[in-house]
Amino acid sequence: MPDTGKPRKRHPALNLRVSFFLPMWRRIATVAVITLWCVIEILYGNPWWALLAAGIGVYAGYVLFFDFDIEGEGASDE
Repeated sequence: MPDTGKPRKRHPALNLRVSFFLPMWRRIATVAVITLWCVIEILYGNPWWALLAAGIGVYAGYVLFFDFDIEGEGASDE
């Protein structure tokens, strides 16, 4: 696939860069709930579900805290 210089569109289900997550408390609550889900799965002895929850939590934590940018807002440095 040739590189056109445009950023690739993300699948909407994986797109956490939406205005709903602008308040910091929503980002913290989202990651906290996913972390709680992971802990519950570990306590109930479901390592594969815990691994899945941990993966989702790591992705959500990275996107919501380190790479959070509403699409189109921060792209123009003119």
